[in-house]
Amino acid sequence: MTNKERIKRLIENVEHMRENSEEMGMWKNIPLAQESVQLVKDIDDPEETPMGKALACEAIIAQLPEYDVPRLVLSILNYKLQLVKASEEQDPERYPTEEEVASDIKRLSDYIDTEHLSADAFREKYGRHLKADPIERTPEWEENYYEAEKEADRRLKDIPRGMGFCHAHWPTLRAVLADRGIVWHSPAELNPRVMFD
Repeated sequence: MTNKERIKRLIENVEHMRENSEEMGMWKNIPLAQESVQLVKDIDDPEETPMGKALACEAIIAQLPEYDVPRLVLSILNYKLQLVKASEEQDPERYPTEEEVASDIKRLSDYIDTEHLSADAFREKYGRHLKADPIERTPEWEENYYEAEKEADRRLKDIPRGMGFCHAHWPTLRAVLADRGIVWHSPAELNPRVMFD
């Protein structure tokens, strides 16, 4: 594949990811993100600057459910940090800054560090108000998340996406995860005083 073909494919992937996000299918972006990051890494055109690649990584991350696949997002953020560092050597005023990327890395590192930061402590530190099941912070969750969502989507294929869809989606996802040996409690179960649409 040529650099031109890689760039074309990357643009197509990001556009497809945006469409998935708009249609409540952000989970579908996981394999597209993995492919897209590899495309960015494989581009060896000297006209593609480190900052250009960093911004491509940012566009990819923006279309991922980061708290469902934090380890994937962390791997992209760490690559993005390398690119930003290389870019700042050329132009220290560029966005994003090393500090901004490092802050995102710290937040997601804290999220998966269940030994040192409880779910309540994480929520307090980062201003998250809703309780989430601690299983969502584990490698087991992340390893099963895409396939579980894919199966839930298959089971719900005739249910319209929109207001109230979460009330069909969450029980279905819970059942799919249970089939995989994962006990999961939905946001509605963990936040009974919150009305979800």
